[in-house]
Amino acid sequence: MRNCRGQVALALNIVIAIFIVGSLGMVSYEMSRILLAREQLKNCLELASLAGGTAMASTSATGAAARTQSQTVALNILQMNSILGQSLNSNVVVSGSVAALNPTPGQTAVYFEFDDPVTHQPAPVGQQANVLRVYGAYAYPLFSGGFGSIGVSTYTLLAEASAGMPALDLVIVDNVSGSMDDQTRITLVRRHWDQTTNDHIIYSRPGTGPGPDNEGTIATVFCSKPIGSQVNGLPPQNLDAGGDPHTANCPKEFSEVGPNGKTVPLRGITNNSGPGDAPPATPPEGGVGLTGLRTGPGYAGTSANPNGGGNFGNTTINPTKSPLAKSTNLAWRSTIKAIGEALVPPAYASWTETGVIDYEAANGYGADNTLFTDMVVNLDGNTHFSGYTDPNLSAYTFPRLDFLVEAARGNMENGNVSPDAWLSNDLNGYCQPGYQQAYEMIAYRNLQPKATIESAICNFMTKVSQTSDCHFGFVAFGDRAGTNPNDTFTAPMVSWAYPVAGNVTCLLPQIPIDSKGTNLQQISALLTPPTTIPTAPTPKMTPNGGCNLADGLKRAVDDLTGPNSRSGAMKAIVVITDKVPTRNLAGDQYPDPTGNGPALRDAMDIAARCNTEGIPIFMVTIDQANGQMSSYMRVQYSDTSPDGLVNKAGHGGALYINPFNDPTTGAPGLNGSFNNVLRQLTTLVQG
Repeated sequence: MRNCRGQVALALNIVIAIFIVGSLGMVSYEMSRILLAREQLKNCLELASLAGGTAMASTSATGAAARTQSQTVALNILQMNSILGQSLNSNVVVSGSVAALNPTPGQTAVYFEFDDPVTHQPAPVGQQANVLRVYGAYAYPLFSGGFGSIGVSTYTLLAEASAGMPALDLVIVDNVSGSMDDQTRITLVRRHWDQTTNDHIIYSRPGTGPGPDNEGTIATVFCSKPIGSQVNGLPPQNLDAGGDPHTANCPKEFSEVGPNGKTVPLRGITNNSGPGDAPPATPPEGGVGLTGLRTGPGYAGTSANPNGGGNFGNTTINPTKSPLAKSTNLAWRSTIKAIGEALVPPAYASWTETGVIDYEAANGYGADNTLFTDMVVNLDGNTHFSGYTDPNLSAYTFPRLDFLVEAARGNMENGNVSPDAWLSNDLNGYCQPGYQQAYEMIAYRNLQPKATIESAICNFMTKVSQTSDCHFGFVAFGDRAGTNPNDTFTAPMVSWAYPVAGNVTCLLPQIPIDSKGTNLQQISALLTPPTTIPTAPTPKMTPNGGCNLADGLKRAVDDLTGPNSRSGAMKAIVVITDKVPTRNLAGDQYPDPTGNGPALRDAMDIAARCNTEGIPIFMVTIDQANGQMSSYMRVQYSDTSPDGLVNKAGHGGALYINPFNDPTTGAPGLNGSFNNVLRQLTTLVQG
C-alpha cells in the first residue's frame, strides 16, 4: 500500500517547483530584457549625443541657433534607432528637465543639456558651451503586467551620454610666408618731382607693359608663379622681387633695381624724416639731376649673381636728350619728345609740344615702361583706389593715391617735416602724427588671404574651447619658425637695393602651451588686427619669406611632448599653409615645387616623429594659384598615400585643400575645413 503522505509531499514539491522555478525563470527573463534595454538606451543616447555634438562642431551658427540645430540632429538620429526591436520613430518625447523625464510604457523621454567643457556642469545662461549631454528614460513594460497586484507594471530605465572632446593640447602652425598677402589689392606708383612748376610731386601709374595693369592683387599684377610672390604689401616689401622672373611671370621694374633702364635714384636718396622722402635737390628746382641717374643693380637672383646686387654703374645721361631739360623753346621741346619716344618708355613725365606735362609720355632716360617707385595697399579694398576713411581712425583721411604714398613713406607725420620731404603743398594741412601707423594698421587688415585665414583660426579656436578642455599653442613660420612669444626678425623695409629706407622689425612668434591656462585670449589677440594706434610702434606679423614647414612642425612637436603639455591630454597639430615646403631645416631654399625634395624630407621626418608620439596632423591649405598648387599638395601632403606627410603622421589626421581667390568666395571653404577638423576631433566624453 502506497504511502499517501509521500504522494502529497511529491505533489507539493512539484507545485512549489513550478511556481518558484517558473517565477525565477520569469524574473531572469525580465532582468535580461531590462539589462538589454538599458544597454540599447545607452547606445542610442551615445549616437544621438555624438551626432548632435558633431553637428554643432560643423555649423557656422553660434549660440541658440547652434544649440537648436544640434538638438534637432540628435533627435533625428535617436528616432532612427530602436529599443528591444521597437522603433523610436514615434516613441520619443522631449522633456524640459531631467526631473521631468516621465515616459509612458514603451516610450522614451529625453532631455538635452549643454555643459561647460571644463566643469562638465550646465553652462550658465549666455555662456557658449558646445558639450551636448543627453539624458534619457525608457519605460520598460514588465512581462504579463508584472506585479500588477501591487501597482507595478513598468520599470523605468535611466541613462545619459555626452559628446565633445577630451582634454586636448592643440598647436596651430601658421605659415606667414611672403605669399600670404598675394590677394591684397594694391597700386603701383611712379612718384617723381614736377620740375616744371617746382611745387609738387607727380603720382603717375606705370604704363601697361607685359601682363596685367598696375592695380589689382599682388598675384595678378606680378603674375605670381604657383609658389607665390615675394613682393609684400607692407614692409618688408621686397619691391625688387617684382622684377624677378624667378617669381613673377610678368615682371615689373622697381626703380632702384631695374635692369632694363637707367633709373637709380628715382625713388630718392634723402631720409630726413622718412624712407627716401625726395630725390636729390639738384638742380635747384628739385628732382634728379641730369647726371644723377644710373643703371640699377638688377633684380635679386640674376644668373650672374644669385644673391642680387649687380652692377652699380655710374652711367650719366646726355642732357641734350633729356625731355626734362629746362627750355622755353616749344620747338626744342618737340624735338626732345621725339628723341625720347625713339628710345625707351618713361621714367619721368615729359613735356608735350604745347608745354603741358604728359605723365605717360616717353622720354630719354631709358627706363622700362613698367617702372614703379612705390607700391601701396588700396585701403578701400577695391581694385582701383577711390578713397577711404576708417571709422575707427577718422582723423586720418585717404581721399587720393598721393595720401597713401606719402603716409606709407612716413612723410605726413607733421607739417614741419613735410616740406623737407618734398611733400605736395596741398597735403601739408592734413599732416599730423600717426598717419603712417594709421595707414599700416588699415593696410594690415586688408592683407589677404592672411586676414581671412586668421579670422577663421580665431573662430575655430573659439569653437574648440567651447567643446573641450583645450590648451592651445601657436607657431608662426616663414624662412624659420618662431621660438618665443616676442621673437622677431629684421629685413630691409623697401628692398635690399634701397638701404636708405632702413630696416623693419617683424613679429615671428611662438606661444608655447601653458599647463595652467588655455592661451585662447593671447593667441586671439595676436591674430586680431588692432583698431587703435598704439602708444609706440609695435612689430606686426607681416608676411615674408618662404615655407620652412619642417621647423614649424618641429617646434610644435617639441611643445606637445615638453613639460607644459598635460599628461593624458589628447595631442594634435593643425597646419595652415598655401604651399608645399620651400625651406629645409638648414634654411636652404627650394622654390620649385617639383624640386623641393630636401625641404619635404625634413618635414616628413618630423611627421614620422608625430606618428611615434601619437600626434595627428591636420592640414588646412589654400591654393591661390588657380589649382596649380593643389596637385603638389595632394601628393606631398596626402592623407591616404604612404608617401604623404599627413598619412605618415597617422592617427586620424586629414588634408583639406581650398581654392582662394578672394575673401568672399574663399572664406566659406576655409571655415568649412576648420569645422571638419573639429568634427574629426569630437569624440565621446566619458563621465
